[in-house]
This record gives sequence, structure tokens and C-alpha cells, in this order.
Amino acid sequence: MINLFRTEVYKLFISKSFWLVFIMSTLFGITMTSDSNTSITGYENIGVSFYYACLLMVFPILLGAISFGNDFLDRTINNGVCAGHSRFQIFVCKVSAYFIGVNLVILFSPIVNVILNIILHRYTAVYFMNEGNILAKTIITTSLLGMAMSSVSVFIAFMFRDIGKATGISVVIYFINISLLNSANDIRTTIFRYLPLAQARLILYRPLIPNQFKDAGLIGIGTILFFLSISYFLFKKAELR
Repeated sequence: MINLFRTEVYKLFISKSFWLVFIMSTLFGITMTSDSNTSITGYENIGVSFYYACLLMVFPILLGAISFGNDFLDRTINNGVCAGHSRFQIFVCKVSAYFIGVNLVILFSPIVNVILNIILHRYTAVYFMNEGNILAKTIITTSLLGMAMSSVSVFIAFMFRDIGKATGISVVIYFINISLLNSANDIRTTIFRYLPLAQARLILYRPLIPNQFKDAGLIGIGTILFFLSISYFLFKKAELR
């Protein structure tokens, strides 16, 4: 299983689609943040740097739909089963490697923005003492929420096993989520607050909402477990041709 996982990680890093998505998300994430002439306090740094994380989540969704869709199209998964690997091993290794890509795509540009703001605005050691814990929680929670959104893409890919349908439906669901959030005057008072994308915004609210990181983490983990469980069930029952 370790060798299978290594193979999947290797395939990820030599994939043109991964590097294209990674470069696009990085450029988008860095260029869309405030310019260097704008004054940003240490208190605002994390919120500003991670503000576009919600929009960046469309990129790993695309990556998942394309990657898993291609695996079915090229019969890569079929070949893995024929080679003697269990479906559980194949599923775990592919999803784990994919989630590595998800985190790189979602987190790289926000972290770069945090570092750039620290350098440009010369925050003192007091900043790290006050905001270091919040930054760590923001990174971990954003990672969970990104994987939660991406698990929906995994579910769609294993349901349809078609690159076109997986990509199209995944993107449509993402933009429906964005539309729902934009239609709400206050996310905190709507049912939409339980969406992973909404939680990615709520953890950036200042002052911090009590227990927000905990709630967001639970929603992220619950969403991941729910959609991956269904995805594996579909994969286990699927007839591979």
C-alpha cells in the first residue's frame, strides 16, 4: 500500500493538470489580495491573506474532477484492480495523494501572503505571540474545509466516472454554494452557515466568533467522512469496464 501511495504522489507531481491548477491558484491568490501600499495591521493580516481561500477552492475541485475522471477514462483504476490491489487500497491512496494536492493549491498563496505582509509591514515579535495560535488554527481549519469541498468532487467523480460530467457538475455545485453565500446578508444567521465555504469565511470574522474554529473543524471532518464513505461505497459496487 505504501508503494501504491508513493506512485500516486509521484503521479500528482508530474501531472501537468496539477501544476497548471497550482500556478493559476497561486497567481490568483497573490494578485487578488491588497497591494503593498495598503496599510494592514497585524490583527488584519490573517483575514486579508486568507480572504480569497473560498475562491481558491474551485481549483482543487477542478483538479479532482479531472484527475479522477482521467483515471477512469484511461482505465488506470481498472489496471490497479487487475494488478491485485484492493479497491480500498486504491481509494485511500488516490484520495490521500489528491488531498496533498488540495492543500498545496489552497494554502500556498495565503501563507505566502501572510509572509509578504509580515515582511512589508515589519510586524514585531508581539505579532507572533498574539496571532501565531490563530494563524495555526486558520491554516488547519482551512485545510479541513478545503478537503471537505474537494470530497464532494471525489463523490461526483466516483458517481459518474466521466471527466466531463464530473468537472461540469462539480463546478456548478461550487458556484451554487458561492451564490447562496452572496445572497445572505449575514451568513451567521442563515442555514447556509453550515456549508464548508461559509465556514471558511466565518473563521476570518473579527472579532472571532466564539468556538468558530471548533465548529468549522467539525463541519469539515463530518463532510469529508460523509462524502468519502459514499464515494467508497459507489466504487466498491461499481462494475469496472
